[in-house]
Amino acid sequence: MATNEPTTAGDVLIYIPNIIGYLRVALTLISITLMICSPGRWDIAIICYIASFVGDLFDGMAARKLNQSSTFGGLLDMVT
Repeated sequence: MATNEPTTAGDVLIYIPNIIGYLRVALTLISITLMICSPGRWDIAIICYIASFVGDLFDGMAARKLNQSSTFGGLLDMVT
């Protein structure tokens, strides 16, 4: 059921594509941390990095399907 209420900044923060974006940032940071602090765990670092990369596909698809595109989401995507 759709409402005509305006979208707030709080709403944008919990958009599904943005939540995927937060996960992508976390995976990227984990990957970088593992590469620097624990080079022996390069396999997990690569898996995290690839998962972050694949997440880009899914956040874009979710944004279009759910009509949840935002300037914040675009910025989050560029940061990641």
